[in-house]
Amino acid sequence: MPHDSPEPWALESEAESGGREEAIFTKLPTDFAPVQVSDAEFSAAMANLWLHMPLRVAASRPPLYVGRRLTLASAPVSGEAWQSDLARSYGHFCERCGTPGDCLTLFEDGPRIQDDDKRSLALALAVGPALEGVSAEVRAMLDPTRMLAMISISITVYMALLLAPVPEPITKGAALVFSAALWGYLGYEFFDLLRAYARLYEDAPRASTFAELREIGERFGRVIGPNSVRILVIVGTAAIGETVALASKAPKLPGFAQASERVAANTGLGLLETATGAERLIASVPEGTIRVVLAPHAVAMTARGVGAGSPAPSRGKFLPNGHRAWGSFSGFRAAMGSAGNGNEWHHIVEQTPGNVKRFGGEALHNTGNVMRLGKALHIRISSIYSTIRVDITGSTTITVRKWLSTQSYEAQFAFGLRALANVKSGVW
Repeated sequence: MPHDSPEPWALESEAESGGREEAIFTKLPTDFAPVQVSDAEFSAAMANLWLHMPLRVAASRPPLYVGRRLTLASAPVSGEAWQSDLARSYGHFCERCGTPGDCLTLFEDGPRIQDDDKRSLALALAVGPALEGVSAEVRAMLDPTRMLAMISISITVYMALLLAPVPEPITKGAALVFSAALWGYLGYEFFDLLRAYARLYEDAPRASTFAELREIGERFGRVIGPNSVRILVIVGTAAIGETVALASKAPKLPGFAQASERVAANTGLGLLETATGAERLIASVPEGTIRVVLAPHAVAMTARGVGAGSPAPSRGKFLPNGHRAWGSFSGFRAAMGSAGNGNEWHHIVEQTPGNVKRFGGEALHNTGNVMRLGKALHIRISSIYSTIRVDITGSTTITVRKWLSTQSYEAQFAFGLRALANVKSGVW
């Protein structure tokens, strides 16, 4: 993500604020990995959302039907025969789903398939397979087609706000919380999602057949991957409710704690506090940046530890990649607070005297190199560094830590991630 200023966080007096308190204007980082949501977690989340959240959808208009079939399926529009063909294919799709008629409510705005209708249909075809994977027990409690209609329409509306040709600030309720939640969950895949939807947004209106829309939707799903589709569906379903519903349900969504932890490590702010305390959010796909203005009270709450239960973070030094750095580990801990019950702070590149001398404290004590780990996992990784491992170093005389001390920062960082993955999976 490009950074055009050495200090992403800057206090700015808002010209239109009329003398109100200053607000925190910041550029949000996206250089963290997306949260992984399993099929089981996805099924459980969808069941919980469907049963406990008020979902809103308008009823279809009876005059648009002739018996069980769409009017447009038997009444072509003069000069636009493709309208009839597309509507007929859409009608067959709804029948196959077990809900004949306008199952995605595309004709609520009139008896023609508009550009936004095509986008909603393409998106429904993209996210539909995720709902097909929901367990039979969950499908017995909900109507997947009705839910698919609401999800595709709501996501289409929110994504359109994010993809305005000239980025406009998102300042309204659920759309802002929806956008912040996607950023927290997806990290560096956030802009992959926006770019993929931008292509769907441009291509869908040009389609004149159902097959073309299906290909556009399936391509979108392939680009962002099944995990991002699951996250999009979960957040999109939660966003169908009012803002307060989305904010209150968010902590119960799968992976929310992990998403919030990653946001806190990169910004010092909790995800929920960022989402509900933001006044404006601007996402720019061409620039690859997300900018947000936080209300003064939200920043003050976090600084006092009200939001995250931690000491007030010092600002530290901002690195070009968006992370914050301190010259010592004590400075890092003073800013970021405790790692939490049962956790310890873990340096991916170790804070050995040799590394401090070679790379400097800020290269080690920053939010990109220090992460929370469970105590047992942290001890296990440290013990491997202290042992002689021929399979790792190729030597029978030196420890892994000694061997690493001769490697570059990049090599040590790559090894640290490899060690973490192998210990977690039981390979080491």
